[in-house]
Amino acid sequence: MKEKNKIIVIILLLITLIVLLYALDSPYLHMIEKIKDGNTENLLDVQNEIERGNVSITVTGDVMFGRNTPGALSLDESPYRFVSNVTSNTDILLVNTENPFTTTSGAVKPDVPLKASPDYIPLINGTNGTVVSANANNHVFDYGVEGMRDSIKNLDENGILHIGAGENKQEATNPITLERNGHNITIFNYMDSKNFQEYSQEVMPIAGDDKPGYSAWDDVESPKQIMEAKNNSDIVLVYIHYGNEYSRQPNDDQISISHKAIDAGADAVVGTHTHVTQGIEVYNDRPIFYSLGNFIFDQSNPATHTAYFVSFNVTGENVSAYVYPVYISGYLPQFMSPDDGKSLLNNLNPQCSQMEVTDDGIGVIKYNLTRNTTK
Repeated sequence: MKEKNKIIVIILLLITLIVLLYALDSPYLHMIEKIKDGNTENLLDVQNEIERGNVSITVTGDVMFGRNTPGALSLDESPYRFVSNVTSNTDILLVNTENPFTTTSGAVKPDVPLKASPDYIPLINGTNGTVVSANANNHVFDYGVEGMRDSIKNLDENGILHIGAGENKQEATNPITLERNGHNITIFNYMDSKNFQEYSQEVMPIAGDDKPGYSAWDDVESPKQIMEAKNNSDIVLVYIHYGNEYSRQPNDDQISISHKAIDAGADAVVGTHTHVTQGIEVYNDRPIFYSLGNFIFDQSNPATHTAYFVSFNVTGENVSAYVYPVYISGYLPQFMSPDDGKSLLNNLNPQCSQMEVTDDGIGVIKYNLTRNTTK
């Protein structure tokens, strides 16, 4: 009789376990179902899903260490110090570096050429994890190809990963793929060349087959790159320099590019360049942050002093994208008060109905990586 009771208890425990697995939509349940059905071909994918842990990716707006900004910089203090409780603990920190790091004096851009001393490169690294410098922007070639080459050399010497510019098209457009805690994360960096048609190819060169330049978005080739990356990565992020400066809402090109990127498989699109904030859209269950605004910058226009940055926290297949409103004060980012944060988020254009705004004035968008975004 005792043996029979033991069997009943075991059966009840198994039933309880299966119910819990269903309730939690556990990948272990997927594995059990495949074994039961005799379908073991994709068990490796399920096992990979089980082994994926937590990972965080934080993305900032425009960072610039030249012009007046050195007045606020110290090699003994991090410029991220007022927001370090988020940035320092992220696995990957992605920043738009809005200047070449070079000592050359040969500016080729006639208006607002920017550069920064290579001495400040270590300050890009505001994390205990990995920092990535994005260079597909309208200032990386302000001091010509020589300035770009200096910058990449100096970044390499300081162990800073970089994307978005290079000696040729392949080098410039190549994404970076990082493995963190069971996740393969691929990051692309592009710029919309339609914004800068007034500049010659000498001043702002698009990378060619054997020509140095920046990574320009292409409506045909770029989605193909994203689609290919999605076949080998479970997280694909597109970081793009686009939009009209000082415009509070995305233009038609921004919307079109972002939608094409999502349709091709991107799990998020994040924009920079406008120096002011633009709104957020969820398209096909994936977020688009049209413009974060500035992050570390010296502009005097008060409109450029409010911004936000985004941190993607991934747990297994579930993503929580946290939107942190900041003031740029003394050229450096500082968190807004809850009321000011709510005000900024509630006045973005477009408004995102899927974003919850917490009592602390932080936005949260939740979604899942398992949706098939490829059309």
